Amino acid sequence: MPRTDAWPLRDELFEIVYGQMRSLAGRAPDLDDLVQAAAEQALRALPAFEGRSALATWTFRICYHTLLNERRWYKRWLRRFALTGDGTLPDPEDARPGPNEALEQIERALRVRAALERVSPKRRAVVILHDLEGLPLGEVVEIVGANLLTVRSRLRDGRRRLLAELASDPYFGDGAAAPFPLEETS
Repeated sequence: MPRTDAWPLRDELFEIVYGQMRSLAGRAPDLDDLVQAAAEQALRALPAFEGRSALATWTFRICYHTLLNERRWYKRWLRRFALTGDGTLPDPEDARPGPNEALEQIERALRVRAALERVSPKRRAVVILHDLEGLPLGEVVEIVGANLLTVRSRLRDGRRRLLAELASDPYFGDGAAAPFPLEETS
């Protein structure tokens, strides 16, 4: 392949990827493999690099996602091949709930939905969007069209109301407060 003006960029790219991956992964035993995987992805995507950010920022994102993907894959692999105390492979556990557990989950979900119906619509919407759907507060603010402080107070008040409803339900009782923190950290 003839050398073009992209070759110095490719050499610089490898050095940047190596340094960034080392800072992310530390002295991991698979550092060279991680660098190679990230460098391959960066080189493959290099023609699409538009220069809207610094090259280092662009490669850092690639390194970060490569590291996360590799670690995720490795954890899944370990779960598949975990040994028991005597060195044999365990029988895979059935992750599906039994009939009693499934019925209990359905009943709990129905009761939570009924309790949510007794929360005011504005508060209910914020609780559902943030706590059940997992949306960050910034997105909830955009969806409901209120400012951040209003959304936070609706979330706090909605959680308190839901907690009160669930605490009065004999199915939940005093254990209702465990899954619903009253303070917002995000």
